[in-house]
Amino acid sequence: MEQTDQIHEALSKAGLPTTVTPELVGLDKTRITSDTEVPEEVFLFRFAGTPCFPRGDLTTVAGPAKGGKTFFLSMLMACAFRGQVLSLERDGTEPLRVLWYDTEQSRYTTKRIMTERIGGLLVDAEEQTTFPDEQYYVFNVRDKTPKERLDYLELAIETYRPDICIVDGIADLLNDINSGPDSVELMQQMMTMAGTYMCNITAGIHLNRSGEKLNLRGWLGTLLVQKPYEVFNCDRVEKGQAFTVTHTVSRRFNTKNELCYAIGDNGLPVMSEAQADNTRKDGNGRQPDSTTFNKEFVDNDAADQHLPWLFRKLFTAAFGSAAMLGSNDLEQRVMDLANIKQKQYYYKVLDEAERQRIVRKELTRTGRVGVILVPPS
Repeated sequence: MEQTDQIHEALSKAGLPTTVTPELVGLDKTRITSDTEVPEEVFLFRFAGTPCFPRGDLTTVAGPAKGGKTFFLSMLMACAFRGQVLSLERDGTEPLRVLWYDTEQSRYTTKRIMTERIGGLLVDAEEQTTFPDEQYYVFNVRDKTPKERLDYLELAIETYRPDICIVDGIADLLNDINSGPDSVELMQQMMTMAGTYMCNITAGIHLNRSGEKLNLRGWLGTLLVQKPYEVFNCDRVEKGQAFTVTHTVSRRFNTKNELCYAIGDNGLPVMSEAQADNTRKDGNGRQPDSTTFNKEFVDNDAADQHLPWLFRKLFTAAFGSAAMLGSNDLEQRVMDLANIKQKQYYYKVLDEAERQRIVRKELTRTGRVGVILVPPS
């Protein structure tokens, strides 16, 4: 009754009708005011000093095939017990409970990574003589159907109550990662599980063949950029044996922190000074010729001279009066307007426009992926 009285009072002050329906009561429960008490964000780790992997939320770890994605996830899992692995630090004194849900590799490979790589890092730091199975709940579900994998995942989280759950890879929980409705439903289930059990759910997913850091596979990949708290990108340094991990997106922190590591003779990671030169080039390894760009859309004072665009002006011109454009149509319009010659470079421009929330991918009524221009905030 007290809540109903409060709603009556709020409606009266707003000069609105005071009929309170059950639906309105349900809506009011979701309202946040300046007096609403909400718990502080709790982060499980720090990456180069930046808090990351929050409880009750999602994290995406993306990368191309053989780009070091599972290796980075192994380092993360070791850090949950060990406390620090290279630039990763556990944010707390107590070891974390880890659930590793492997959908991709053979049972042999899963166990080898667990005992040799994760276990090797634990022995290296803590003089741990036996693997601490009581902290790790490792499941290999490669031979299960997508529905069985999803059902078992929820059961595992509910039963073992991990601090962090790593799903490598999340695409195997769906029959079709290009199905918009199925992808939306899966993401809602992930967010609900993370919030209900106050764990972090980290989803591993591959990049599209373009190799762009935020161009993840399928409609599911689009949601894995939009919905999670943060995105990490893993990649191999061009023509080398080193790997990079970049904290590409965070909802709260302005970060582009990067870790570069190599794999030592013992199979464990060591810091490396190699640089990922391929991240600044087009698909053929060449620097784009900026002298050919259409100067109407170039910001001469841009902090990043590799991406010196007036992004809002460029994409507004590309959309014209259109409310939504198909991916191919937008690509052609932007490349023509800006005089961009290489598609790989265009993907970098599009990624940055998405990061700045100038454009956003949306699902059309026919289930295809379109792009909309986000109004200025």
